[in-house]
Amino acid sequence: MRAQRSALVLASALLVAGPAQQAEATAWEKAKFVFHLGAAYYAFNTWVWRPYREYKFQVGAPSQRANIVKAGVALAFAAYQVNLAYRMTQTSSDPFLRRIGSLLPGFNKSLNAVGNDLKRGRFNEAGIQGLNRQATNLLNTAERQGQPIRPVAVPIPGL
Repeated sequence: MRAQRSALVLASALLVAGPAQQAEATAWEKAKFVFHLGAAYYAFNTWVWRPYREYKFQVGAPSQRANIVKAGVALAFAAYQVNLAYRMTQTSSDPFLRRIGSLLPGFNKSLNAVGNDLKRGRFNEAGIQGLNRQATNLLNTAERQGQPIRPVAVPIPGL
């Protein structure tokens, strides 16, 4: 009788704890996902979009070449972070992650294309503006889904 009672208590605890563990895993997945996208957005905003708006990539700007190369490195870092976030969405059952994850392949491809141009010292104004539109769309979509993505300051080696 005592063994049956212990088994019943254990089975009840597992039934109650099972969904709670799944909910925690989803919260943890979302936190990691938002961190990766926040780090990518911070890198884009700090080393690409802000210098672009301040005309630091224009011909004749002080340290123009260095700013362009830094932007390329930052976009490579951002692409890496977006790729990590995208891989998380592939194994997740969470509807938010799946929905936002569907936007990431195109964004990652654009990050890589513009980043490669910048790393080579080529300024691609249309590409940077397109990246900003895609980033804004991604952030707005996440916000509408109730999961805002904020910039996460992460040191990037060499910048």
